[in-house]
Amino acid sequence: MKLLGTLLALLIGCSPIILFMLLFNWLRRSAKKLHPRQDGSALEFFVSPGMGILLRLVVFLLLAFTILVLVVSLSRGSDGWYGAFVPLAVLVAIFLATPRVIVDPGGVRQRRWIRGDREIRWGEIAWMRRGFRTGATYVKSKNGGSPISFSPLLVGQSRFEDEVRANASGCDELGEE
Repeated sequence: MKLLGTLLALLIGCSPIILFMLLFNWLRRSAKKLHPRQDGSALEFFVSPGMGILLRLVVFLLLAFTILVLVVSLSRGSDGWYGAFVPLAVLVAIFLATPRVIVDPGGVRQRRWIRGDREIRWGEIAWMRRGFRTGATYVKSKNGGSPISFSPLLVGQSRFEDEVRANASGCDELGEE
């Protein structure tokens, strides 16, 4: 009977992990089925709608938690109000990390909030590889620097890879990292 209780506790303890794995697997699959936005001759690869809903939910919950921390700390008259900076820091990190990749006749560009856009011209692409563990596609410049990363949670990953293959001259074929 004790073994059954242990197994049940283990199942309950692991169920959130399994649910998150299933959720992100579903989000990746749905992102593969969607197409990027066409803006003239440019293609914009954005965060999939399902992931966007999840991000908005997390942002809402973080804001609610921040307000709760502020209200509780101020009602007690304590100096714990600075605890609200923790969820605010996570909020800022979410906004800074939300990716967008644009493919246009000039090359590949990754939009970033801080620092300038990361851009690689078609003739400067050294290689394109897909990460073995992450599923992200990385495009590296011949000039060095950090590669552009294409998250599997962005729409149209296979279309992105096809565009890079079609436009990049002298680039290594897609491989596993």
